[in-house]
Amino acid sequence: MKTMRIVCGLILFAIFLNACQKEYSVEGASGLILSTGAWQFNDSTTLYAGNMDSAYIDSSTSTHVLHLVGTSLTGSQHFEMLLYANKFTAGTYKASLYEDAFLYTSSSSNLYQAGQLIGEFTVNVTALSNTLITGTFSGTALNSSNQKVQITNGKFTSAFSGTQSTGISSGVFSDSAGDCKPVTLSGLYTSGIALDSTNTVQVQVAVASPGSYTITSSTTNGVSFGASGTFAAAGVYTVTLKGTGTPQSSGPQNFALKYGNSQCGFSINFGQMAVGTTGGSGGNCTPITVLGTFQQGVPLDATNGVQVQLNVSAPGNYSIVTNTADGFYFYQSGTFTGTGTQTIILSGSGTPQNSGTQTFSVAFGGSSCSFTIPVQAGTATTGDYFPLTQNSNWTYSVSQSSSTDTIHSQVISYAPTVGSVSYGTITETLLHTSQPYDSLYYRKPGGDYYMYANFSNWLPFDQPVQGEFIFLKDNVAAGTTWNSPTISGTIGGYPVSGYITMTLQAKAVPVTIGTNNFPDVIKMKYDFYQVGNSTPVETDQRWFARNVGEIYRNLSNSSVNSVYNVYQYQIF
Repeated sequence: MKTMRIVCGLILFAIFLNACQKEYSVEGASGLILSTGAWQFNDSTTLYAGNMDSAYIDSSTSTHVLHLVGTSLTGSQHFEMLLYANKFTAGTYKASLYEDAFLYTSSSSNLYQAGQLIGEFTVNVTALSNTLITGTFSGTALNSSNQKVQITNGKFTSAFSGTQSTGISSGVFSDSAGDCKPVTLSGLYTSGIALDSTNTVQVQVAVASPGSYTITSSTTNGVSFGASGTFAAAGVYTVTLKGTGTPQSSGPQNFALKYGNSQCGFSINFGQMAVGTTGGSGGNCTPITVLGTFQQGVPLDATNGVQVQLNVSAPGNYSIVTNTADGFYFYQSGTFTGTGTQTIILSGSGTPQNSGTQTFSVAFGGSSCSFTIPVQAGTATTGDYFPLTQNSNWTYSVSQSSSTDTIHSQVISYAPTVGSVSYGTITETLLHTSQPYDSLYYRKPGGDYYMYANFSNWLPFDQPVQGEFIFLKDNVAAGTTWNSPTISGTIGGYPVSGYITMTLQAKAVPVTIGTNNFPDVIKMKYDFYQVGNSTPVETDQRWFARNVGEIYRNLSNSSVNSVYNVYQYQIF
């Protein structure tokens, strides 16, 4: 499970752009690894306790992070305490100074969360040496109902192993006898049809020491598999390998996998393509049944599809994908085991951008036919380029260096107040864990869009520096620039200042991302400067679509490049 693992140290933008990928893995970090221990805490009625599974110091960013990670005694709940400092010593760490954070989760919900905008939460490290860390904690937290509660009687302990992380993991496949066990194949494998995102292989790895990993397969029959990432701790992991290539022939084929010095094998039986024709070849698909309601601006879901009829003359695998029209399309794949008339359902994907009738074409076995879909007019729109209406949500595919991930962002009801100013809250969740890992705070008076940020995550100030800045304007012309307030503090006792220059590069331009078409988009550029240096330390891009929100980000500096593309959204 992941949460708040990569603190966005030198990349302030990753903090205030919904892009802070703070994950459990310590990608590229080297730090001390802590051995197992124990933890406990109380709310008003219940004592929680468990084991400390792992802990480590992430020193890959300007502000170092000490992670204490554990599970409940049943293994069904997850504990994580985070301490932020340039150097860790025994003493007091406070949420109000952005020196600590706390998260306690189950498989389906965020049970308790503590941090700076929630209230004071204090961690006292009572002992910290080369062999031991112990401490206590207490303070204000949000429970799963977004109600503030008091955490009391918090305690933790763990011992340092004294070893340094090499940065590269070591381990073996779970079955070292030669077979990859267990192994799970997903997707169809058909001669002549290129592999796509559905073609994956899951294998199990026993990790002896944590760190980065690369698992690759042999290239067989024109196809190969691979995956890379980071193992946060020792243990048994299931890894999903993505397939690439186009199968050259049918029949069984053997593949060899390699992880470090460990190898194992598995096989795939590649099928042949089915042969036949579409119903109503050369004209309208007959018969046809449209399933579900299609509405402008509403993403398609499992209820949206089209039932079509095919005439199969030779059994085998099939893969059908229609053309994309107005931001959506239909697809299906499977296997025909017999001949004759076969009825299948093509599933819909994407978001209709306009109302009216759209035409789609189905091709099978060298023949084709067409059908039409009526799209209803959309509901009232927000007019915003960054909507904060409750339950509005966005799903992004994320690529960072050599790793990929999927993030789901959603507006929740929690509305923190700083001084006299209230903010809307967006939580972010890594889809494969279903666990919220961050909360971000925004407001919009008029055409100016603000975010509240902790600037100490950009520069390692001796004391935290917080404030808000305008990250987007929809009421100015293309070419307009403006600066954030000057961000000032001390580093090692020396005064340091920085600022961000925002440039509205383009306005009301059309953009297509995947199957989604956005007719009205603002393109923004962000340059990050340290006062006294005319060369930006980072330059980033963000695009915002009217009535949709953020659809694209490209965060880049000398060491990190992350690209975010929206592929699904829902605005309320």
